[in-house]
Amino acid sequence: MPSKTRNPQHLSGPSAETGHALRVWLLLDDRPGHVTQVRGLAHKMGWTPTSFNLKFNWLNWLPNPVLGHSLVSLDGKSRQQLQPPYPDIVVGMGRRIVPVARWIKRQSGGASRIVLLGRKAAGGVSEVDIFISCIHFNQVPRQGLVELVVPLTQVDSVSLASARAARPNPISRLKHPRVVLLVGGPTAHHRFDENDASVLASAMVRATGLLGGELAIVTSRRTPAAAVAALQRAAPQAQFEVWSKAFKDNPYLSYLAHADVLAVTGESESMLAEAAATGAPLTIYPLQAKPKGFKNFLAGALRRKADENGVLAKLSRQIILAGWMSPPRDLTLMHHGMVKRGLAEIFEGTLNTRPPTPTDEFEHLAQQLARLSRSIL
Repeated sequence: MPSKTRNPQHLSGPSAETGHALRVWLLLDDRPGHVTQVRGLAHKMGWTPTSFNLKFNWLNWLPNPVLGHSLVSLDGKSRQQLQPPYPDIVVGMGRRIVPVARWIKRQSGGASRIVLLGRKAAGGVSEVDIFISCIHFNQVPRQGLVELVVPLTQVDSVSLASARAARPNPISRLKHPRVVLLVGGPTAHHRFDENDASVLASAMVRATGLLGGELAIVTSRRTPAAAVAALQRAAPQAQFEVWSKAFKDNPYLSYLAHADVLAVTGESESMLAEAAATGAPLTIYPLQAKPKGFKNFLAGALRRKADENGVLAKLSRQIILAGWMSPPRDLTLMHHGMVKRGLAEIFEGTLNTRPPTPTDEFEHLAQQLARLSRSIL
């Protein structure tokens, strides 16, 4: 079930004691998944933030321990945006945001609180007040760490209702149950070629047929053109919504809002979170993993060593916590965590038809953020 949207007015409005309105900055990069989670957090907390769309230069490739507290990895226009008065809370996601957030905190004389999300935002442990991560990021335990099973998202009952009201139902002509398949694409760790696309589409056609319904397939910006063509060949009767740069009004949310049953390729954390937020029965279709490279192997070895005792274990923890290397993600932990909590099922030839179990794991995070806010106001 979608979580209820929190609107703790005491967190965003003026304090009765100080008259001070909580000032929140959102530091946004060019990754849609990062943007939706950062904005989703602000939305859930009822904050009225100021957003900064940051652009980075080549120096952003330097490790965060080298960049430290600086704006040297930003382009000139982005640097000029960040002027006082500095925020009470700065929120961002991803490795590139960390030096910027640390610079803001230093410029504020330590008054700004830092809330970071993601897998690679662990650097500067002593300065990051709350670090929001997910169980599949396999983080080293640390003060201020809050772990979630499903990433934060802007999708909730309000946004879904707005989507239903804003445009006609895109799958109104399909027979119930209307199955919507959300397709991602290849990543650094997952394969998705023409053959994989064909197998996926064929499996979904069969599974939809078993339910007596009809299928719609929605692709994403990561879906290769060759894979889209393979999907269309293998599911010629399905309704298709092919992602395009030309979209001025992306119908994606409308498909989520009207689906009776959802299936999502398992490499996309954001699409899984958005699908889970709809309250529709959800099936996860894991993509084939690529062989692990040396860096992934080394990161995994360091993370395992960090759980042990001794000098090498301490050194491994320091390397990870300083931001020199991040633990490898393991999306199977997210998949199985969602299954354990009744949010989804793994695809094994049939589609899940059970609505998700009501849950609100955001509540613990909201309490942490509320305490942080009260300490400011």
